[in-house]
Amino acid sequence: MPGENSGAASVPAGSLPEGSDSVAPWLEKLGRAVNELEYSGLVTFEHAGMLETLQVVHGVRDGQQVERVRYLSGDQRELVSHGVPRACEGAPGPINRAALLSAAEQQRLQQAYQFSVRGEERIADRATVTLEARPRDRHRLGIVVNLDRETGLPLRSMLIGPQGKVLERYQFVELDLSPVEDGDLQPQSASARHIDNRAPCVPVQSRWRLGWLPDGYRPMAARTLSDGDMLVFSDGLSVFTVFVQRLGPELNFEGKAIRGATVAYMDQIEVDGINYTVTVVGEIPDSTAQLLARAVTTGG
Repeated sequence: MPGENSGAASVPAGSLPEGSDSVAPWLEKLGRAVNELEYSGLVTFEHAGMLETLQVVHGVRDGQQVERVRYLSGDQRELVSHGVPRACEGAPGPINRAALLSAAEQQRLQQAYQFSVRGEERIADRATVTLEARPRDRHRLGIVVNLDRETGLPLRSMLIGPQGKVLERYQFVELDLSPVEDGDLQPQSASARHIDNRAPCVPVQSRWRLGWLPDGYRPMAARTLSDGDMLVFSDGLSVFTVFVQRLGPELNFEGKAIRGATVAYMDQIEVDGINYTVTVVGEIPDSTAQLLARAVTTGG
C-alpha cells in the first residue's frame, strides 16, 4: 500500500541519507512547521471524483495559528480559522489532519499505525520525504504524507482505502514561504465562515455510549443537540462522529453514503419505546461505520 493508483513515484528509503529513515525526527519537524511556519500557496484537492483548487494563507499571530482558505473553483467558499484544529471538534479533512498528526501522542499512534519512510519525491518543485502510516487493522484508512525536506511542512497528503486506492489527495502546486502580511489573513468576502479553535476541549457527559470501539480509539467529546447527542472519537489521527437523534414516528432512515474518503452510515435504535436514528460520519471504512452504528447503546 499504496498500489498503482497512488500516483506516487518515490524512491526506496535506502537512498535517503543515513539516519533519515527514522520517522520520529520527521514527525517532530512536522510539528514545528505546523505551529511556527508562515506560508501561502495554491493547493489541489481531489476527492469523490472532483478536483478543487484552493488558495491557502497560513500565519502566526501572538503564538496562535491563523489560516485563510479560499476555494478558487466551484461554489464561492472561504474559511478563516484561529487556533489549532483538534480531534474533539469532529471535523476531519486534509487541512486539519496535519495539525492532528503533529499534536498526537506518537506512542499511541504507533499502536494503531505502522509508520515508515518510503523515500523521496518532488512536490511543488521542492524535495519531500514520503511517510506512510499503514493501519494495523481493517478499521481505519492508510495515510501517505509528503513532508518538505527543508521545513517539514506537509506538501501532499493522501488517504488510502483498504484496496490501495487513493480516496483523497491534497497537494500543493505552488508554495511561498515568505512572511504573511496581516491583510492577507483577512477574509476577502462578506460570506466567509469563521472558525475558532482556541477554546479548550470540554468533555460533556452523554447517556449514549459505544459497546465496541476499534483498538486505539477514545471518546474525545460529547455535545447535546436539540434532538439528541453528538459523540466524537479519535485514535489521534482518524476522527469519526456519532449522532444519536430522536425520530418522529413517520420517519424511517437507514443506509449509507460514501463521498471520497468520508462515509456516512445511518441506522436505527429503539430505547424505552422511542426510536432514534444513529448516524456515523468519518474518514473510516464503511464496514467499520456499520459496526459502530450497531454498537450504540445507553450507558445503563
